[in-house]
Amino acid sequence: MDRFPDALDGLPDPVVIVDTDGTIQAGNDRTTDVLGYRPDELEGTAIESLIFDPDEGSAGDTLHRYVTDPEPRSMSASLDLCARRDDDTVIPVTLSLGPFEQDGQTFLVVTIVDVRAEKAERAALHRRTEILEALHTATQDLLKTTDREVAAQAAITYVEETLGHSIAGLWLYDEPENVLEPIVWTDPADELIGDHPTFDADERSITWEAFDSGDPIYVPDTHADPDRYNLSSPIRSELVLPLGRYGVINIGATEADAFGESALAVARLWAATVTMVFVRIEREQQLREREAEVARERDRLEEFASLVSHDLRNPLNVARGNLALITDRLDSEHTDQPELDAVIRSLDRMEALVEDMLTLARQGAAIDDLEWVSLESAAAEAWGGVDTADAELTVASDCRLRADRSRLRQALENLFANAVEHVGESVRVTVGRLDDRGGFYVADDGPGIPSDRREEVFEAGVSTEPDGTGFGLKIVDEVTQAHGWTVTIAAGEDGGTRFEFRDVDTADVVAADN
Repeated sequence: MDRFPDALDGLPDPVVIVDTDGTIQAGNDRTTDVLGYRPDELEGTAIESLIFDPDEGSAGDTLHRYVTDPEPRSMSASLDLCARRDDDTVIPVTLSLGPFEQDGQTFLVVTIVDVRAEKAERAALHRRTEILEALHTATQDLLKTTDREVAAQAAITYVEETLGHSIAGLWLYDEPENVLEPIVWTDPADELIGDHPTFDADERSITWEAFDSGDPIYVPDTHADPDRYNLSSPIRSELVLPLGRYGVINIGATEADAFGESALAVARLWAATVTMVFVRIEREQQLREREAEVARERDRLEEFASLVSHDLRNPLNVARGNLALITDRLDSEHTDQPELDAVIRSLDRMEALVEDMLTLARQGAAIDDLEWVSLESAAAEAWGGVDTADAELTVASDCRLRADRSRLRQALENLFANAVEHVGESVRVTVGRLDDRGGFYVADDGPGIPSDRREEVFEAGVSTEPDGTGFGLKIVDEVTQAHGWTVTIAAGEDGGTRFEFRDVDTADVVAADN
């Protein structure tokens, strides 16, 4: 060692000096710290007995060539190899080789860098990447499930196969019984634990505590608290992950401190994913039930409409025909009969009720065919279809909206007729785009609707006029819902009634979103 610079001892990594025969001539003190050999123990040994290529590949060949013939190479080379320590353990190392001349002889400075920590970090990063990729794939698969029990099985399969925790189970909350019932578990959990318990609020358990609080609970060592945990249980560390109001996932291990920070983070992320899927499954089930209920209601409404159309219209037509015959038979001087006028008014009202009920049944159907419609043109068409007498229509501003033209016209006709009926034949009606461009409004200059009655006027049979059928605004509400819009009643600028339609796809809003 005296032949070589003392500065070698100041280097942070093990360094050995090798001659062209591959024999170690000297080393620094760091060889003891990293490799277990004192420098004097290495002197005279072959470098290839200390450093080797575990794969017997090109790295070993390069090392041999560079040691035996270093002169042609003027730059150092980095090689990934392994070093055998004094206790025969093998560690990964990276070599840096640099030739130098001394006393007419060529030597190599071999710097041995211990890369165990670096390789472990890379392996951990690779493992985390694999887990996250598997999490993404599992999430996509889980999102396709429509059954909660199937989703529960998939959730536990992921915990076992991807997260690597073979002792796991999932409990679902039984609301009527107020208990957590075991639904699915892994085979190792079944073999280790046997019968899986049901948890409730009366028995103290970390499972119920986690479910009740909504916060994950991790117990690194169950034997550390003998007053709380059963020391005879084979489970030494336990992780309980709440799934919102749906249940919990329990993951256990037979050794203490089995979960690192990374494993805990991924497990919590997976629990959040499973919870999200349970929420979606529940909402889809509610939607299917609601759709089935709506379908049943539509069927009953269609039956009722058929009854109204055939079984009520026929008697009405008969009554009108007979009334006409009676009127013709009366002498002209007796045509002014109040009793007959009352019958005519009653028949007219019955006819209006029949027409409105049929319209209501038709407007309640779903809308499939939408087109871009000008609010101004739709309002003009609807205005022309109503007996507006001396009423006045003003289109304050136009907009294009996606709607079923026929159904939109029906709604506008009912609003216009409603204004004439409740305000008077000289009513002024204004139609325009809402300021936020998210819909449109229809307003009149009448007395308005009291705030405490604005909700109920959309109900079938409710009318503020004694002679009203009570179906006009109900039809408006049905058309609105069929489009997916919302309608509210506010006070107009002139003190009248203002119907505001929102959640409407207007051209301005669609363009802004895109």
